[in-house]
Amino acid sequence: MKRAFLAALVLGLMMPAGLARADEPVPIGEVVADPDAYHFRIISLQGTVRRVTPLPPYTPTPDTTCYGAYTFMLEDETGSAEISVLGICGKPLMRKPEVIDGEAIVLAAQILSPNRLTSATKDEVKKLRVIANSIKHLSADATPAEDAAPSQTEGTAGPEGNDKPVEDGKPADDGRH
Repeated sequence: MKRAFLAALVLGLMMPAGLARADEPVPIGEVVADPDAYHFRIISLQGTVRRVTPLPPYTPTPDTTCYGAYTFMLEDETGSAEISVLGICGKPLMRKPEVIDGEAIVLAAQILSPNRLTSATKDEVKKLRVIANSIKHLSADATPAEDAAPSQTEGTAGPEGNDKPVEDGKPADDGRH
């Protein structure tokens, strides 16, 4: 009985997110004005990329480090929202942002309403969170050429077993000389 309840609960939580995929982009201003209506749904957003900001590696759990995360602002004629692109976790990997300032994109993103999230600390400011799932480039000049080098390079830990990412066969500079 308990197992059936848990299975039904999991399916119930997964189904709305899967059904929420929209072919037509939702205006950003609509999401900002009523984030509860889109909470935990995956929707399409379309706009122009602004202020791309690579983030340093982060550690979601004590034994896992994630690399290559970044944020950017996406704006359309109705408003703007900060978009988060999560890092690649588990092994050191250098990844450049997939977007450039000024390019037009459509993305599938999961919306997390500030009204439905609990904060980690008492003083943390709750804000709308938009997590990118996939990005489609609309600007022909902004898409990488087919023969271009990949935007990410797999790396391995250095010889001393540190977790510094490796790019193009050379360890990342950690500031030690």
